[in-house]
Amino acid sequence: MNGFERRKERKKQNILQAALQLFSEYGVQKVSIQEIAQQAEVSQVTIYNYFGSKDQLLYRTVEMLVRDRIEQSSSIIDDDSMSFQEKIKLIITNKKQDLLKFNSEFLQSVVSDQPDIQKLLSTITEKESVPMLMRLVKQGKAEGSIHPDLSFETIMFFVEMYYKGFEAMPENNQQSLSLLGEELLHIFFYGIMGGMDEQIHEQNNNPLRK
Repeated sequence: MNGFERRKERKKQNILQAALQLFSEYGVQKVSIQEIAQQAEVSQVTIYNYFGSKDQLLYRTVEMLVRDRIEQSSSIIDDDSMSFQEKIKLIITNKKQDLLKFNSEFLQSVVSDQPDIQKLLSTITEKESVPMLMRLVKQGKAEGSIHPDLSFETIMFFVEMYYKGFEAMPENNQQSLSLLGEELLHIFFYGIMGGMDEQIHEQNNNPLRK
C-alpha cells in the first residue's frame, strides 16, 4: 500500500469512527452527512465519493462495529487461561457497556428491516458467531457449568432472550442494567429453582418424551 492509499484508508477509518460516534450518541436519523464530515474533518464530497450514500455509510459503520465486537468476543473465548464463568461474566460486562454507550435508535438500526444489514448480520452470525459460541458451550460443558443434556439450540434460545432483556431496559439506566445483569447472570448459572439439573436429567430420561 503506497502513501496515497494509506491516506485514503485513514480518511475512511476517520469517517467511520466519526459516524459511529455521532450515530451512537444521537441516533442515525438525527445525524447528517454534514455533521459527520465536520467531525471527521473531511468534505461531504469525500464521504459520498467513498461511501455513496448515508445508507451505505451506516452499513459500513455497522459492519465495522460488529466485526470489532466479534474480534473482542473471540479473543475472550479463545483465551485458555480463563474459565467458562469468567468468560461469560466478561462478555456480559461488555454487552452492558455497549448498551449504555449506544443510542437505542442506533441499536435498532443495527437490527432494522434494512435487507443489506440483515443479510450482513445473518452471514456473520452463521459463519463467525455460531462457531465461536459452540466453542464456548463446549468448554462450559467440559467444566460442568452447562448441563451435558442441554442442546446448543436451547442454550442459544436462552442467550437470545437474555440479550433481549438487556435491550428492553430504559436507555442509559446504569442501575437497572447492573441489577438486571447480576440477576440474569445468577439465573444463567443456577436457574430460577434449585435442583434444576436433576429435573432436566429426569425429563430427558422420561420414556414418554422419546
